[in-house]
Amino acid sequence: MKTFLQRGLVVSLILLCSLVLVTNPLFATSLYSDENSIYTEAKAREVGDILTVIIREQSTATQQANTDTAQSNNLQVGPGGGLLDFIKLIQMDQQDSSSASGSTTRSGNLSAQMTVQVEKVLPNGNLKIHGTKEITINNETQKIELSGIVRPEDISVQNIIDSTKIANGRINYKGNGAIGDKQRPGLLTRLLNWIF
Repeated sequence: MKTFLQRGLVVSLILLCSLVLVTNPLFATSLYSDENSIYTEAKAREVGDILTVIIREQSTATQQANTDTAQSNNLQVGPGGGLLDFIKLIQMDQQDSSSASGSTTRSGNLSAQMTVQVEKVLPNGNLKIHGTKEITINNETQKIELSGIVRPEDISVQNIIDSTKIANGRINYKGNGAIGDKQRPGLLTRLLNWIF
């Protein structure tokens, strides 16, 4: 029986040592890794990355001014006495009023979609973006240029940002061609406007 107990003790020690040796090289690591995941977000975050901007700009400005002024003067000089007896009673009334008003209203809409590139990553993590898009149809050229600063958290999972979320946003929209040329005043009109 003593031999049986000794064998059981030896077997238990061997099993315990083998468990320690087998589990010793194992380390706890995460199964998730950003680098090789097929589910990694494709958001722009580095210089050269591409970002889609949905441009939905609408602006309206109204300015009004009203001016009303009125002025009234009354002057009376009595008849002269002594040497100034020839001066008769002089009376003068003067009234002046003016009224003016004016208003101006201007509105504009711009809807487009374009792709821009990250030019610089700022120290706080924000991204400086810039891009141009030029479209020519029937000799009419339209050019859109966009630049500004975006926060990475405002970029959607689809790598899209709305133009209303661009800080210091600058959007230039220009058109050239036959229609644009017709909207420009002629040389004689511009000359007369300059003179008068």
